[in-house]
Amino acid sequence: AGLLVVGQADSALDCYLGFSILGGIGIGFSTIIPAQTLGQNWFLRRRALVIGVIFAFGGIVGRLVAPVDTWVLTDYDWRVGMTAIAVLSATLAVVAGLLVRENPEVLGQRRDGTEPSAPAGGATEQLASVADRWTAAQAIRTPQFVLMLVCGVAYSVPWNTVVPHLTLHMLDVGYPEAVAIGFVGTMALISIGGRLVGAVGDWISPQYALSVALALEGLGAGGLLLAADPMLANLSIALIAVGFGAAYISIPVVFSHFFGRRAFSVTTGIRMTITGVFSGLGPWLAGLAFD
Repeated sequence: AGLLVVGQADSALDCYLGFSILGGIGIGFSTIIPAQTLGQNWFLRRRALVIGVIFAFGGIVGRLVAPVDTWVLTDYDWRVGMTAIAVLSATLAVVAGLLVRENPEVLGQRRDGTEPSAPAGGATEQLASVADRWTAAQAIRTPQFVLMLVCGVAYSVPWNTVVPHLTLHMLDVGYPEAVAIGFVGTMALISIGGRLVGAVGDWISPQYALSVALALEGLGAGGLLLAADPMLANLSIALIAVGFGAAYISIPVVFSHFFGRRAFSVTTGIRMTITGVFSGLGPWLAGLAFD
């Protein structure tokens, strides 16, 4: 609905209403939190892999946006593009409403396709049934929740700060404009692979996977201080991208590991809200510090 308003916009107010307000609310409701929730609701033994695949495909589609934009603007105009996205979103809303179910129990199933009549098997399923007893109110009062909030800020702020500032930084240290611009695209592509790397949380403790991911991202961010050397520049953006991608997947897996399905949506929503505030401040504070 928001993008349909933008497609018919005649003023800046229409754009704020359609894109920022209606579009922002729609994106908030329909993307990260529901996708993570559905992934961990339906899968247990390969939870990290499933969430990694979901968001890797999201990254691939994101990379296709720019060439599609160019085609639309060359052959049509921006109003046609916005209206087309609105129609696509509405179509997917109908598909989701008809076909997507919140959890396997709705269909008389269990996670990972286990037979409903089969006894709970293995330590993983037994631990998950214990974690599912947490309520969101209980979870947010634990030190683990606070620590994971800090981890969420730690992985999102460097990425959201580097993305808008990387090209300017590379220009400052002497790269030609075309080369400097390419670094951001390369980083985004590598991050898609990093999301699949996050699937390692199915084979090792997801907490350890998260800690390694944060360490890689931190090393990469520090390495940008030496970005005048092309080899170190490429290594740094690769570390940032892999670290961010793996952390992006590991965080919801850790939340699910600790607090289960019952508390997941609310605790994740709180985390994403707080993380979003800090992520938004990051680029502005970095620019202010540079100035």
